[in-house]
Amino acid sequence: MKIIRTIYRGMLLLSAVGCIVAATGCGGKKPYRIDGTIEGLGTQNVTAIYHDGTALREVSTNAVNSVFHLEGMSQQPVVIEFYDNQRRRIGCIAVKNGDDVKVKFKAGDRYFMESSGNKLSEALAEFLMDNDDDLNAAIERRIMSAPEDELSVLLAGYYYDITEDAVRADSILSLLDNSAIAGSAMLRSKADLAARSVTPIASVKEMRLLSVADSMMTYRPSEKSRTLYIFTDTNKMADSIVAYADSVARDMRVATIRVAIDTFGWHNDTRRISEKADHFWAPGGVANRELRGLGIPRLPYFIVADTAANQIYRGTKLPVITE
Repeated sequence: MKIIRTIYRGMLLLSAVGCIVAATGCGGKKPYRIDGTIEGLGTQNVTAIYHDGTALREVSTNAVNSVFHLEGMSQQPVVIEFYDNQRRRIGCIAVKNGDDVKVKFKAGDRYFMESSGNKLSEALAEFLMDNDDDLNAAIERRIMSAPEDELSVLLAGYYYDITEDAVRADSILSLLDNSAIAGSAMLRSKADLAARSVTPIASVKEMRLLSVADSMMTYRPSEKSRTLYIFTDTNKMADSIVAYADSVARDMRVATIRVAIDTFGWHNDTRRISEKADHFWAPGGVANRELRGLGIPRLPYFIVADTAANQIYRGTKLPVITE
């Protein structure tokens, strides 16, 4: 998938124009165009994150006076999530080749969205605006009444907070129609994980996640010592977790992985832990493709892997480490 970044409406760089022409020539398809406004954002970078069917992709563009423009090509429809420069999620839209989408968000208001140019995005905007009082409950009602609908799958994968009640979430998500998920490449990357109770794999594979330095990094279990993975979704980790991580960081690798919708407060929180620890953010929360197979049922959650990457502990309580 090719994404062409622009600074402002109509201000396409010549190199970007060349990319559009080249992309449009592939299969004779027109690129999609997104004209966006994020009320209250001002002028800053906006990051777009999406899954192209093979891997998680990330591209940055500039919003000038709260307005941004994005164009791209894809062999399949995609869902694009937008984040501000503090890694707070602004919102997301569905888009496919040939769409001319106009969308409006409000910074700091996850429920506000106005959209035109794509029917699924329009339906999402209407749903969010109509259910700002209790979004999770509204999503559950939607899934129960229309488990085969694309909007239900989109809401499950991108807006449903499964951490409120993990047991209930498992029950609700199991209602989703698997054929609706499998038939939608746009939604498959997140919703298929969210919709199934995963049988955890025995080992921890390498994961490509966003590091605290704001760059994508591949993290592998240590071949020299055990590795402790701490999964959390709060703005501030409990003091008991911080103290525990500090106490074991001298003897084993420690990786904290923030599993939340945005990174608000994340950088400050990581400074409370030993400098020996590594810190990552999983865009999209527990439905992130990189966490596939770990079967994280609730948060916070802890996994310890040995030097062969085999899981020797997993659970909701801090592990007791023995020699």
